Amino acid sequence: MVLEYAPQPIQAALHACPANEILFGGAAGPGKSHALRFEALLTCLRVPGLRAYLFRRTMPELERNHILPALAQFPRSVAQYRAAKQRFEFINGSILTFCGCPREVDVFRYQGAELHALYIDELTSFTEFQYDYLRGRLRCAIEVPPALRHKVPGIVCASNPGGVGHGFAKARFVDFAPPGECRRAPVAEGGMLRCYLPGRLADNRILMERDPGYVARLEALPEPYRTAYLEGDWDVFMGQAFAFSRRLHVVKPRPVPDNAPLLMTFDWGYGAPFSVGWWWVDPDGRLYRFAEWYGSNGSPNQGLRLTDSQIAAGILAREATLSLAGRRVTRLCGPDCFAKKPDYRGGGQGPSTAEVFAGAGVYLAPGDPSRTVKIRQFHERLRPREDGPPMLQVYDTCEDFIRTLPLLSTDRRNVEDIDTTGEDHIYDEACHACMARPLTAGTVKTVDKPAAQLIDAVLADSQTQEEAP
Repeated sequence: MVLEYAPQPIQAALHACPANEILFGGAAGPGKSHALRFEALLTCLRVPGLRAYLFRRTMPELERNHILPALAQFPRSVAQYRAAKQRFEFINGSILTFCGCPREVDVFRYQGAELHALYIDELTSFTEFQYDYLRGRLRCAIEVPPALRHKVPGIVCASNPGGVGHGFAKARFVDFAPPGECRRAPVAEGGMLRCYLPGRLADNRILMERDPGYVARLEALPEPYRTAYLEGDWDVFMGQAFAFSRRLHVVKPRPVPDNAPLLMTFDWGYGAPFSVGWWWVDPDGRLYRFAEWYGSNGSPNQGLRLTDSQIAAGILAREATLSLAGRRVTRLCGPDCFAKKPDYRGGGQGPSTAEVFAGAGVYLAPGDPSRTVKIRQFHERLRPREDGPPMLQVYDTCEDFIRTLPLLSTDRRNVEDIDTTGEDHIYDEACHACMARPLTAGTVKTVDKPAAQLIDAVLADSQTQEEAP
């Protein structure tokens, strides 16, 4: 049998990688999907009886990007495709099953499955929970040839930056170790040998030769789309809501001026994280976030489940540590903090969050919750300026602000708003500071209609364009 596949150098590096938890990611066009598909097919050929699963978010994407190309490229004498079962069955007893997972709960369909090898295309379209759950199905009791025991059981993923899983993929692979370096993951994250292999368009010489105009078309895209597609920069991605930059917006801590106006902003949370931020304002109206308290238990989007009285006490304790006791602090929050809460023990309604806070000496005032206006103010605060730093600065000790803000995506149905399924609690909280100190009329720039239409077109194209081999 002759298998017509000549991997390019970056694809060969993927096949030769000694790690068993791999992300091949980055820019558009380096042949990620092509390499991932052949990694799965080749492993099925080499390990008799293998049960391999190739996931992508939807079955139409799998059919377009993997099933149809495999049917055209792979010898039918070696494996037959069973459309009813959506899988290739090999003559050596191996099976490669294609799986769509459009909803988060769809992973439970594989609760009893034994996954010997797991392949995920466009990893960032999956949530962290989906990835962890599928990795938990990974186990193998079959005999594996010695030369392949480092691969089976194993996981290989491919992805561009962006999407609901951008944050965890970046943290676990891109930021975990230098590119190409294999490093053991923490036990809490599976303990596998992990590696990130970056891919760029220049790595795909075949595509560059056959379509030399592709680079020019990418160069012509507006930012951040140009950088996301062309460079595969994980700090910039398609659909990113805010142009937040460590270089422009993050500063080393400095003493809070004695006469500076002070703000405290609050976003309530119990099952989900709450967020508290402290700000001072300079004479030019520039906001400095100098401290924060993010009520997360460390798991994705899960809160500490503290009562209102516990949060109020925590705020006062932190302000004493920050030497803010006795200083006037304007405290802003969302309107939900003034709503009465059910009293399940005694019936009727219990006190609101604002009332409980007031009883502890923390007095809240309602912030302006207008979603349309606040995102414009936030954009304007982050905008680079010729006459000085941007009008919003963040101390580098505010790690959760710096972590979560760049990961927020725009709402695909409304580019004037963010996708609220993301971890947006700090953003909602921080917007109270922006709305309390709005920049002067005429400085806030909105997204005009042509630009919005262009963004929609680019986002739609990113979902439907078939990646070249």
